[in-house]
Amino acid sequence: MKFKQTLSYWFKWLGLLFLWTRAGHLLGCLYKQFTHFILKTKIGRVLVFLSLPLALLFIALWTPKYDLPIFDAQIHYDRASWSRVPVEAILNAAEELTVPWLLVGSIPNEGTWRLYNADPQRVIPMFVPAFRREDRNDWFNNTKILHDMEEEIASGRYRGIGEVFLFDGHIDKPGVKRLVKLAAEHSLVLHCRSQPSAIRQLFALDSSLRILWAHAGMFSQPEVINGMLDRYPRLWIEISHRGDVAPRGKLDKKWRQLMLRHSDRFLLGSGTYTTEYWYKFRTYMSRYRSWLKTLPREVAERIAFRNGLVLFDISDNKGSDTGSIN
Repeated sequence: MKFKQTLSYWFKWLGLLFLWTRAGHLLGCLYKQFTHFILKTKIGRVLVFLSLPLALLFIALWTPKYDLPIFDAQIHYDRASWSRVPVEAILNAAEELTVPWLLVGSIPNEGTWRLYNADPQRVIPMFVPAFRREDRNDWFNNTKILHDMEEEIASGRYRGIGEVFLFDGHIDKPGVKRLVKLAAEHSLVLHCRSQPSAIRQLFALDSSLRILWAHAGMFSQPEVINGMLDRYPRLWIEISHRGDVAPRGKLDKKWRQLMLRHSDRFLLGSGTYTTEYWYKFRTYMSRYRSWLKTLPREVAERIAFRNGLVLFDISDNKGSDTGSIN
């Protein structure tokens, strides 16, 4: 009985080997006939001549379709980028990559309005209290900037303030207190680059503030961020330039747990504060989408764009019919 089973086993594999070799032989014959037709006959060469330009044209015109839109909550169009990155290039890239919303704060603010005037449906303008990059760390001591802040915010054309640098030792400054009061009076989102202690101090000044925490504190760990989000229901975070979120493209376990717990408080951003970062805009969007795929669909949509719409009270007329995440 054992001999028959062994014999049957070997005949089975010999039969498969025979079929495989026959199939390989047939494929080889077909390949030879095809190459002969293409390379040796006039009709074949004509077909190659006609199809190659069409193939190249298709490749040139083809652009991938990204079904999951992204709300970019960290755009800066500062003066240094104006001559090197045209407005049209930025807006075309945003359109191609399905980024329908750009939260823009620039130094000087003219950069924001260059983008807004070209595409007011896409650009969400933020006021930055600075005339030059050097003003970021002591803007609250500059009377000209504070006067400009009063006039610009009173105009009613901004949706928020920031990104603004606010750290320990800043919050008790009169200029900062005035900014906080203006944000509350005009229902403006305050986009802050701060450490956790400064965020706590800001909420102590006015608990009604809506704060978008830039870079999630930059160096704050998920455990600390979780505690902040638990404590402050009017705190959101954006995670631009946080390489620890998805090192080597894989979503970190602790960050994943944090996203699942607080899926309604995360926003994404590219953080284009220098010209070089504009050249990485496509890369950032691709990296975000690669790990968004690993999250439940509802969570991915919240982080990608829905939280930004809620925070800035924007109607969803661009992202409600999303399909698969690409």
